Amino acid sequence: MRWIPPRPAWTDIAVAGVLGTAAVLEALTSTDLPFTAMEMLVAGATVAPIAWRRVWPLGVVAVVMVVVAASSPVTHSFESGYAFFAMIVCCYSVAAHAKFRDSAVGAAMVTTFVLVGFAIDPHRGGVGDYLFTGVLFGGAWTLGYLIRRRGQEATLLKEQTAELQRRRAEDAERAVQAERTRIARELHDVIAHSLSVMVVQTGVVRRRLRHDRPGDSELLDEVEQAGRGAIGELRRLLGILRADGEALSLSPQPGLDGLPPLLDQMRETGLMVEMTVEGVPSPLPPGIDLAAYRIVQEALTNTLRHAGQGARAEVAIRWNGTAVELEVHDDGNGAAPLGLGTGHGLIGMRERAALYDGVLEAGPYESGGFRVCAVLPLNGSQR
Repeated sequence: MRWIPPRPAWTDIAVAGVLGTAAVLEALTSTDLPFTAMEMLVAGATVAPIAWRRVWPLGVVAVVMVVVAASSPVTHSFESGYAFFAMIVCCYSVAAHAKFRDSAVGAAMVTTFVLVGFAIDPHRGGVGDYLFTGVLFGGAWTLGYLIRRRGQEATLLKEQTAELQRRRAEDAERAVQAERTRIARELHDVIAHSLSVMVVQTGVVRRRLRHDRPGDSELLDEVEQAGRGAIGELRRLLGILRADGEALSLSPQPGLDGLPPLLDQMRETGLMVEMTVEGVPSPLPPGIDLAAYRIVQEALTNTLRHAGQGARAEVAIRWNGTAVELEVHDDGNGAAPLGLGTGHGLIGMRERAALYDGVLEAGPYESGGFRVCAVLPLNGSQR
């Protein structure tokens, strides 16, 4: 199979075309470079490789040097302006698009070629020639090298940013899953407690009807046995969801009526916190009641950790008949974290609010500090 060179970029083809046009114009306007078929053929062979300066930078340097060196005895290529600029482009390209070792080799090739050319040309070789040529070729190589380094740094920064975003997304997903598992454990506790109460009450009613209505007593006995079986299965399910070393519990989960003891605990740690209640409180389903308590608890915990020494917090519970609004506002100088990694923080609060068709807003407050506000519909349904 024949070797097919990579297709050059259209911009590089354009650069080669510009140099070719310059060679034609130089031949038409200069008395030192005659417009002959041989001269134009050599000019084409010199500038055409420039089209592959990105995909084959060191090879392009070698080809251009060989063409100019081989044609110089019979043409004016070494003295031509187009060849001079073609070598500058080669010097820049090998530094900008080749590995450092190849770029150093390319620079050495150009330097050797120019030095040998000056040595055998009786009209060149003065200090000015060397200084002028050294500045042009050295500047072109340095510029290409710096641009390559900057491009590598930009690529590395882009890769690092993408990796950081990927890790943050993975951390966020793990935090969400951990928080959902935690919520599921607590909701199973709520369900288990409610089911236990139902079984106990069913047993009480069954015993009362045992003599007067034995048929109903037998039905209630079946209900009681089914409930006890469900509790057993629920215990096994809770065992799967439990963290290592965490004990099973069928005790009631806290609700909004447990906020006063929570606030007392916060005050004992040094956080000054007050609570106000607006409207007429309504009975909440156990799950929503637990979600409301945990949201306030998480918000106060974040305040305690990040608001700073001497911060004050205000908790407001507002009832409007269709929803309960929870607002926790502090005057501290810190912002609550995103809660990535541990399952707590804003991720947990948002998950709990969303579970019951609620909404949660959190962010810096206009007058300073941090504010968390959640609205939970009283008839919110579990998704």
